[in-house]
Amino acid sequence: MTMMADERMRTGGRAGDAVGGRPEMDFATLTERELEVLVLLASGEQNRWLARRLGITERTVRAHTSSIVRKLNLKSRFEAAIVSYLHAEDIRGHQGAASVI
Repeated sequence: MTMMADERMRTGGRAGDAVGGRPEMDFATLTERELEVLVLLASGEQNRWLARRLGITERTVRAHTSSIVRKLNLKSRFEAAIVSYLHAEDIRGHQGAASVI
């Protein structure tokens, strides 16, 4: 693993974004449903499981995941899962996001 990739995993974002730890994430740009999907991404489960858990289709989970990745300026679902894990308390601070856990 390169140093840059290692830094991205440690900080939950892009290498160089973090100042003294995790990069700032603007979770206010996400809808309540996107926050719910983001919380569940940390589980590492497949879209089928997330869809069943939320009562939506896999296609909708994919759409929400793509939106999350775009809005948070991430590169992948994997990065979104890391961000979800590292910022769990921040995400749960938004109304409704903790209800799916």
